[in-house]
Amino acid sequence: MHRILGKNKKGKTVYINIPSWDDLSIGGGIGGTETGFSGSIEPTPSIVTDSLFVELDASNYTSGVWTDESGNSNNATINGATWSATDGGIFDLDGINDNISIAHTANLSLNTTTQRTIQVWVNFDTLPALNMQGQPVFGKLSSASGFDGYWGGLYSNTAKTRCVTNGTGTQKVSDSTLDVSINTWYLYTFISQITSTANTTKVYINTTEYISTAHGTDTYSESNPLYLGYIGAGVGSPYLDGKIGACYFYTKGLSLAEITTNYDATKSKYGL
Repeated sequence: MHRILGKNKKGKTVYINIPSWDDLSIGGGIGGTETGFSGSIEPTPSIVTDSLFVELDASNYTSGVWTDESGNSNNATINGATWSATDGGIFDLDGINDNISIAHTANLSLNTTTQRTIQVWVNFDTLPALNMQGQPVFGKLSSASGFDGYWGGLYSNTAKTRCVTNGTGTQKVSDSTLDVSINTWYLYTFISQITSTANTTKVYINTTEYISTAHGTDTYSESNPLYLGYIGAGVGSPYLDGKIGACYFYTKGLSLAEITTNYDATKSKYGL
């Protein structure tokens, strides 16, 4: 995919994406006088593909399931969320019963040997109530798996980020000292592994580290779906009242440089 950057007849900056240079027509086509488009050609920035296991981009959604573009067939089921063309394509979740789900596979679960990373472009419409957890961005946790699992979202009306990892013997709850705002797009990145090694569980908001901790020595076993906008069944989960634009899942821990690459490659869609 390549991006053509330029201005239309009204002087507005516009982008046109084309699959390959062979599809580009000059003169009466994309770059000709009939369209009134003039500008330069530049490659479209791309996200990190090493160990990419799920790639969901609402910009490319049509209907039915949300197709995984990583090639691993981890398609998502839309449960009540409404697609909108806003910001190039997003899903709006009502905070009542909407969520998006991806069927369980082992690579979506945490483990004791390697880190996992989930990134979600999210926009919060409201904040949780005072001293209450809420506004879940993602979750893979349920009573059916002995409460083993993980989730990330917000805590309290002070807008602190929260991440939770549940193993067989330990529930690790971590809150940030930094906060977020409503009606603002963020790339929420969660990295974790079930281990006592320091700084192996992290949360980044955009490119800033908000949480750095470790789960602790433990065992872990679950077969829950991975949800966006919901924690999971049987745990009294709230629902996200907000918007989701994309989700990327990696079977490794992303470095700050890789997080920055993904942020820079996708932020323009969200006005950043």
